[in-house]
Amino acid sequence: MELRLPMLAKVFPYLKFAPYAVIAVLTLLVGIQMMNARHWQKRYIGAEKAHSATVAAYTGAQIAAKEINRAKVAQIEREYEIAGQKAEAEHEKSIATNRANLAGWLRGQANRSASQSAGTSQGAPVSGQAMQGAGSALVPIADLEIVADAYAQLDALRLWALEIGKVE
Repeated sequence: MELRLPMLAKVFPYLKFAPYAVIAVLTLLVGIQMMNARHWQKRYIGAEKAHSATVAAYTGAQIAAKEINRAKVAQIEREYEIAGQKAEAEHEKSIATNRANLAGWLRGQANRSASQSAGTSQGAPVSGQAMQGAGSALVPIADLEIVADAYAQLDALRLWALEIGKVE
C-alpha cells in the first residue's frame, strides 16, 4: 500500500535545494548579527572615548581649581600679614604716644604740686600733650602706664579686626 500525495510529488524535486536555502538563510542571519555587533562595538568605543575625554576634562578642572584656590589662599595670607604688620605698627605708635602723654601729664602733676608747695599760682609750661580734663586719676599712678598700654593694644586690635574684615 503505497500512499501517494499529489502535492508531495511536486515538492520532491525542489527538496534537493533545501540545504542551500537553509545555508543562505543562516548566512543572512549571521551577516545581520555581525553588522549589529559591529554597530554596537562602534557605539561602545565612542562611549569609551567620550568617557575618557570627560574624565580628562574633570581632572584638568580639578587641578585648575586647586591652583586657583592655592593662589587665593596665598593672597589672603598676604593680606592678613599686611594687616597684622600695619596693626602692630599702629600699636607701637599708639603705645609711644600714650606713654609720652602720660609722662607729660605726670610732669604736669608734679609741676603743679611743686608750684603749689612753692606758693606760685601756676606751674612752669611743660612740653608734650597733657591729657584733656584730667584733674585727678581714677587709677593709681603706677598703673597708668599699664592702662595706657592696654588702651593702645585694644585700639590696635580694633583696627586689625577692621582690616581683616576688609579681606575677601
